[in-house]
Amino acid sequence: MKRSILLPFCMALLTLGGIKVNAQTQPPAASVEPTGTRVITLGTQGGPLPAGSRSQPANAVVVQGRVYLVDAGNGVVGQLRRAGLDYRRVDHIFITHNHDDHNADWGTLLGLQWSTGRRNSVHVYGPEGTESMLQGYLQYFAPNARIRSADAQMPQTPAEQFRAHDIREGGVVYRDDLIEVTAAENCHFHFDANTPAGAKRDKSYAYRFKTPDKVIVFSGDTGNCTNLPAFARDADLLVHEVVSLPLIADSLRRFMASQPGAVPPGLFEGLMRHMAEDHTVPEDIGRLATAANVKKVVLTHFAPGRDTDPDSAYVDGVKQQYNGPVIAAKDLMEF
Repeated sequence: MKRSILLPFCMALLTLGGIKVNAQTQPPAASVEPTGTRVITLGTQGGPLPAGSRSQPANAVVVQGRVYLVDAGNGVVGQLRRAGLDYRRVDHIFITHNHDDHNADWGTLLGLQWSTGRRNSVHVYGPEGTESMLQGYLQYFAPNARIRSADAQMPQTPAEQFRAHDIREGGVVYRDDLIEVTAAENCHFHFDANTPAGAKRDKSYAYRFKTPDKVIVFSGDTGNCTNLPAFARDADLLVHEVVSLPLIADSLRRFMASQPGAVPPGLFEGLMRHMAEDHTVPEDIGRLATAANVKKVVLTHFAPGRDTDPDSAYVDGVKQQYNGPVIAAKDLMEF
């Protein structure tokens, strides 16, 4: 089975593998302070399907009250509100890669900003395909914009307000008076001989944010990547994706036992190979953190990420290789 067909089905199995969907008390809402740098983990679930108490991937970097968004999975507007952040004040969005658990709702966010009164430009940065995604969203949004413009005079059209920028190579991709954002290609995509030629242009990025008082690195989705130790060097905070291969295998085996014949031959092996090659296990995160001399590690994008998963399944392996603090993030935590 081709990897492009395999992965969505695999993620569905992971989500169904024994998860309990229930309401939990949310962590305390984050506060926006006028000084200093804060990172808020808006969504910490890996994969495109809703799963328990975790939302899809998104992070807010708040610098002296200014909000920058890293990834925008489904439901990001609601998560911003729960974090006490005004979604209309998000000026810049940085997408690590164009999987729908990371990019599904940046168009929705921009549309809601326009519909509820924002008039300043909003800029979205991401790998090749980000600009074309904006064109598709503008077409989708056109009937709504036409109707609202007829109801009330709008000084700007969505096409005038929304801006997208394809990142085609690493380096500094954005700079203002508060932050400098650098991108580096990570190791999430491993294309083989069967991959269509067009897809081989697609990239996945890690981002490094330098603010007046902190350096924060977001790994994005990635396998074990030799260039990341230098990229994350001396960061105050490394926000890194994590997978637990034993928990993933357990989820899939339980699903296979409950649904005989539902899993095509070879799918189990293909999924485990993908998770081992294209994502990062705790021990490798610990080695990276030690090599890069980072001050703190925050784990996110959990797979499987079930409510029943113990934090130790993700944290202990990091601690075997790294002596600094390690935190298994939940939605709406603030650092």
